[in-house]
Amino acid sequence: MPRRGTNGRPRTTDHGPRHSATGWPVLRGEIWQVDLSPVRGSEPDKQWPAIVVSNDRANSTAARLGRGVISVVPITSNADRVYPFQVLLSPGPSGLTVESKGQAEQVRSIAVQRFMRRIGRVSSTELAAIDDALRLHLDL
Repeated sequence: MPRRGTNGRPRTTDHGPRHSATGWPVLRGEIWQVDLSPVRGSEPDKQWPAIVVSNDRANSTAARLGRGVISVVPITSNADRVYPFQVLLSPGPSGLTVESKGQAEQVRSIAVQRFMRRIGRVSSTELAAIDDALRLHLDL
């Protein structure tokens, strides 16, 4: 049952339910610092920036319930070589401090408890390029 405000109506925010650990909503296209440990093989580990790629409705439900998973594309600052299934990301408004790349080949769904803090947001052009990279990698 939803929590009620002083007026007796369910509490809401402008952006949907907030992530229980951070107090922020988790929205598609945002960049979050996430904890990817433990990992296996060549998966990125430790705390890592990642772009939220799952839809806002699923993200909102997972954040509201405090359980479930949200799909992300990890980001690396090793942007010397960018493959067709990766996307070059600019520093600045995104919250990134250096040129980086989104790695669609590393897409994964992670528990909401792994979200540490919001860093920023990719541009609509960069998000469209991430979608294209995911389609290429997943052969959709």
